[in-house]
Amino acid sequence: MMTALLAGIFGTLSAQYTGPGSTAQVKTVKEVSDNALKLDRKDTMVKLKGFIIEQLGDDNYMFKDATGKIKVEIDKKRLPAATFNENTEMVIIGEVDYDLLEGTEVEVKNVEIKVTGTKEENTTSTAG
Repeated sequence: MMTALLAGIFGTLSAQYTGPGSTAQVKTVKEVSDNALKLDRKDTMVKLKGFIIEQLGDDNYMFKDATGKIKVEIDKKRLPAATFNENTEMVIIGEVDYDLLEGTEVEVKNVEIKVTGTKEENTTSTAG
């Protein structure tokens, strides 16, 4: 019981703030893809809203929004505790990584499942 309580407290403390004034810039997949080299050079943190539609490997997934698809790398410890699928809307925050031979990917630092159904739209943070 105490372990679960401490895990809950420390899990909450390690979450990243993503509201106004945060360093992550809201982008679309197309914007990230079109500006990948510049974003990578500046170590830009980006925020993407969309869906994880496929698992490509251990830590690699395909992420999709209305403008396109991009590969994302998410460590298992950063995945949401709640189950999700290709129909679960997500918000991911990460650093753009551009490689001429391997293409563009986002190294994810924080994953949130978007929760709707209330007057205000809420998100549940799952950063670790």
